[in-house]
Amino acid sequence: MFFRYNQNNTNGCFIGPQIVFVDAASAEEAEALARSAGVYFDGVETGADCLCCGDRWFREADTFATEAEALATVEAWRVDEDDSPVYRIVRGDGARGA
Repeated sequence: MFFRYNQNNTNGCFIGPQIVFVDAASAEEAEALARSAGVYFDGVETGADCLCCGDRWFREADTFATEAEALATVEAWRVDEDDSPVYRIVRGDGARGA
């Protein structure tokens, strides 16, 4: 399965890719892989993000059966006027593909 984590445009900018897709067997594995790739949650609570802008990363991941289905959603989420990378794909050890 593919899990999509979206980044909030905190303080008017993205840090790293706007979207992180994770190829994983479960939601738990996907969250662990996302964290290892730099995604973090509860940024306001930990002081990494400000209260006025909110948490940088949304914990609730959308899921897709295939990579093609996941990537088909990029255009709906991307922010064209930002110079940040649009997406990154993270794969676990047991994940399919290269």
